[in-house]
Amino acid sequence: MTAHAEPGRLQGLATTLSRHGFARKVARTAGFNIGSALAAGLGGIIMARAVGPTVRGEYAAVTSWFGLALMVGGMGQPAALCYFVARDPLRARDYVATSRAMMLVTGILSLATGFLLAPILAHGQPTVTVGYRIAFGASIMAFVGASYTFSLQARDMHRWNVVRVAQPVLSVIAAYSLWRLRLLNLDTALVILAATMSLQLGWAYCYCRRAGLVAGRVCAELIRPLSVYGAAQIAALTPALLNADLDQLVLSQTVPPADLGRYAVAVSLSLLPVPLVAAIGNVAFPRLASQHEVTSATRQLQRMAVLGSIGLTAAMLVPLAAVAYWLVPLVFGAAYRGAVPMLWILTPGSVFLACGGVVGDLLRGRSHPGVVAWAQGLAAIFTVVLLLALLPVVGVYGAAIASTVSYGVALAAMLRRLWRLPRHARGSGPRTPIPSKHLAPRP
Repeated sequence: MTAHAEPGRLQGLATTLSRHGFARKVARTAGFNIGSALAAGLGGIIMARAVGPTVRGEYAAVTSWFGLALMVGGMGQPAALCYFVARDPLRARDYVATSRAMMLVTGILSLATGFLLAPILAHGQPTVTVGYRIAFGASIMAFVGASYTFSLQARDMHRWNVVRVAQPVLSVIAAYSLWRLRLLNLDTALVILAATMSLQLGWAYCYCRRAGLVAGRVCAELIRPLSVYGAAQIAALTPALLNADLDQLVLSQTVPPADLGRYAVAVSLSLLPVPLVAAIGNVAFPRLASQHEVTSATRQLQRMAVLGSIGLTAAMLVPLAAVAYWLVPLVFGAAYRGAVPMLWILTPGSVFLACGGVVGDLLRGRSHPGVVAWAQGLAAIFTVVLLLALLPVVGVYGAAIASTVSYGVALAAMLRRLWRLPRHARGSGPRTPIPSKHLAPRP
């Protein structure tokens, strides 16, 4: 390579990014992600200071199990919808309508299952049982809302960003108001979650109407492609969720709530860079899905995305870890000082996690969700083995170690496959024939 080749390649990449507005969309999405993260973080601080470690741990347990229900019941449809709306815009309305019908069915099943399991998950505690039932009661709104929200990701990034940030912003406003009224507790916090998700659903529906994504028909022939892509996504999300949440799911059943509350604070701090870094993948995913040819600029974009995600995450987390010993008690209260060593252990793992999220979006955009599934499955094995080996020995610190190692394994496996993808050919993925009667968009 000559001395002038590398600057020329970088200039070509910059021209490509500028021409298609990629960098601008990443920056705008990152801004919304940061706003959402700040709102969620402020809500977490309010909750931690208002109710203490025990109730904070109960809240973490409820929301972890609710997150698992959303992942399983969601059937991978958020990613599937984004992919097919970007890939096949002429049938976007029908994809949205079909996915919405699928989500309505799974939402009802998730609600019923959650109501039955609530007493078991709560260990028979009446107050916590009510909390679980409030959370699972929001299942239908969450599933149907996802159908509208993630179709916007492929059609209108700005509206998608607005809808996403609305829920945490409304939540923190409501939580602060109840805190000042001395009414914030486990149940009211979960009522806020359900209410704001309902408002988010309405907002997403209105934006979808403006974007021309409603009034479609439920089409039986679209169920299969949505299900196939969604199944591949679920295959990736299930072990990914195990890697991300199995620690808290297990701790919710094995350690005192106060210990889980401190661990949840450490996790939330370690994840602060993720929303900013995730913007790279948020924009790259639908862009790659809409392309029918992989060019040299595509591969340059992949390299920049990976290096940028690592650099951004490290630049944010290393200074935070350095001042955590003084910062955590100051912000959350002296009762949370025990979260600091866990944050130190989780810091390198969060670098792996943030970069892995971007690499996963790159692979999904190139129609290789199965690779993400395989990598996350391998990492899940490490998670389970390490939790079993370390929890009896070092307690909650073992969960932090298990998470860090599993995130590193997932990232290494995905990176290895990403660099080995064909240089100038798209990966094979689900394809949907377009009947001639659907070639023209409907008014």
